[in-house]
Amino acid sequence: MDEDCPEVSDVDIISIYNEPEEYPERITVKSSMGRVFVDILWIPLSQMLDTSKAASFKILPNLLLESDVIWLKSPVIKSIIDSIKNHTYNVSVCNKRIYYQINFGDAALSEASRNLDYPPAAVFFLHMAHSYYLMALADSLKSSTMSLLTKPIKKIERMTDAIGCDLYHLIKSNLYLDVEPSPSIIALKRLFNAIKTRCSTKQPINADVITRGHYAYSISSLEIEYRMMVIESLIRNRDYMNANFYARFWAYCLSRCPIVLKDSALGKNPSFYVPNRPFKESIESACPEIMENMDIILGDNITLNQAQRSIKGTVRFKQIIIDQIKNKNISLID
Repeated sequence: MDEDCPEVSDVDIISIYNEPEEYPERITVKSSMGRVFVDILWIPLSQMLDTSKAASFKILPNLLLESDVIWLKSPVIKSIIDSIKNHTYNVSVCNKRIYYQINFGDAALSEASRNLDYPPAAVFFLHMAHSYYLMALADSLKSSTMSLLTKPIKKIERMTDAIGCDLYHLIKSNLYLDVEPSPSIIALKRLFNAIKTRCSTKQPINADVITRGHYAYSISSLEIEYRMMVIESLIRNRDYMNANFYARFWAYCLSRCPIVLKDSALGKNPSFYVPNRPFKESIESACPEIMENMDIILGDNITLNQAQRSIKGTVRFKQIIIDQIKNKNISLID
């Protein structure tokens, strides 16, 4: 049950398998409740065998802590899962994981500065910077990190209460989220149709399994159906900030598909999420017909001065997060 969007909750499954890379998948199943959306994340067993390392990186330990075991082929897997969970808040492991999350935020902050020629993209990368900094804070509070990359606002309000610092208004002023999102919904549908037309019959042949997985996941008709249901629910509940955050994140994912496809055709091995070139340059080279819709979704009225102020505001936001983390005697070292 998604506490922030219960009308369109889905089933999230972690499935452990013997392939070398993780792979996301969306399916639906029929049940007594009717048609249910299921989101599967396939996790390589090889990435879990060093349980201390597995607990120190990304969000795997948080996913496991917030999950219940429903079926296991082998009791050995349960012992591995239990070991990762037990390592999660070991001091050195937790410190390292939070350090990585801050670094991911810093990378997104740098990407924002690289995209000042197109201010809406600069502000979008600040979305990601805020999300990773918030994940670091949530981890330090031993609270849920789920959905902080896609619709973090309700969790921000709860963290604000927990630390006594107004993160909500900081993120509101930095990211220009409180605009009426209905035009973005229409643009997102057009964006998906354009991406589907260009990409649905092609595959990024030189990309890693994980990149091909996110590519297929992003252009899935099931996935856009589910995402639109979430956004429409958020709008009905007048949760405009989360609706805009969610729409912008999903538009970025879709926009990566033609870029990844083109880079792969050129013999490169692209990451699905991490860009090699500035956003506008990449779009205009790989799929210029989507630029107008990206303008609407990301906020084409955002100016250079606003983007520059937002970068400075994000630096302040980061410092507040770091101060809060250090107050808990957490050392941000690799």
